Amino acid sequence: MFLPLVDVVDDCKWLTIGIGGVTLAEELFLKKYPYCSVYGADPADTGNFSKIGNLALFGVGTENSDIQLTVLANGSYVHKSTKVITLTKFMDEFMHSRFLHYLTIDIEGLEYLILQELVNNGKFAQDNITICQIDAELHNPKFPNAPEAIKNINPVKFILEFLNPLSPYIPIFNMPYLRHPHQKITFVNIVNPRCKRDFKPEAYFEFRKMYY
Repeated sequence: MFLPLVDVVDDCKWLTIGIGGVTLAEELFLKKYPYCSVYGADPADTGNFSKIGNLALFGVGTENSDIQLTVLANGSYVHKSTKVITLTKFMDEFMHSRFLHYLTIDIEGLEYLILQELVNNGKFAQDNITICQIDAELHNPKFPNAPEAIKNINPVKFILEFLNPLSPYIPIFNMPYLRHPHQKITFVNIVNPRCKRDFKPEAYFEFRKMYY
């Protein structure tokens, strides 16, 4: 779930991290906003993404490395040696901007590690990466294929970190997803002036006096 743009934005950008063979959201997005640029990163199951957006065949993470990842390929989980670059490097080299209107992320649990660097004093926050809206699938840290790095994460405490005074984001939507259950959540940037101009998030939270 995302808030809509309030006007035409020539430099509008969408990024999908973890395509998983599904491109319906991106296709619908481009129908509504044909002037936007769409980017995607996935080392394995990219579906027909290359026909609708700019595709990078590697992972995005918190460090530049070559690692063994458990990835979803053709409906099954497989182990694969994968090149991973940081979100900062991806945005610099492929998007030529550290400003992003829409991010959707689903990378089998490792989304936690990227998202936590966007708030407080995280490395991506320090790199001045700005994202107006984030749609994330937060995987249950107890699900069978959960990466070791997320198994001790408490999802509730994790979400509350986005309400920290140092965070520009607030969660506006959250619901259980799939059987484990995972969580689908949307974070909105309510601080950055460009985000406020392009989405006017305050309009959704205005207090309206009621008359009786």
